[in-house]
Amino acid sequence: MNKKMIVMAVLAATIIGGGTCAVLAGHGPDGEFGGPPPGMEMGPGGFEGRMAKILKLTETQQSQIKAVFETERDLGKPLLDKMHESRKQLMSCVEATVFDEAAVRIIANEQAVTEAELIVSRTRVQNKINGLLTQEQRELLKNLRPEGR
Repeated sequence: MNKKMIVMAVLAATIIGGGTCAVLAGHGPDGEFGGPPPGMEMGPGGFEGRMAKILKLTETQQSQIKAVFETERDLGKPLLDKMHESRKQLMSCVEATVFDEAAVRIIANEQAVTEAELIVSRTRVQNKINGLLTQEQRELLKNLRPEGR
């Protein structure tokens, strides 16, 4: 059970680090995108604190990782905004009385390009963080990931 929680925390780090996709993709209280559902918010030091403890990160590593997250979050925000807007456009197509396949294909292709950029962003974050870890920490992180990932 404990290993399962650790694996979930690592997976959450991956998502959060890549432009905070998990945070911004969740539904807010008004039903719009923009935050986790009620009751799922994390308190101060929630995820980062647990990962710092599990990986035994130094203060320097923690501040460097925080800087990586903040930089990538700033770079990824326009992509997340674009994805949010395209989801709204797609929902308009769903709710329309006449199906416009061409419009749906255009939106889907735009989403694919944006998703590719978000994947690059998440991978860049993971790579930068990996470079800040010691070999021992990298091995620990690798062992926390589920098989096949």
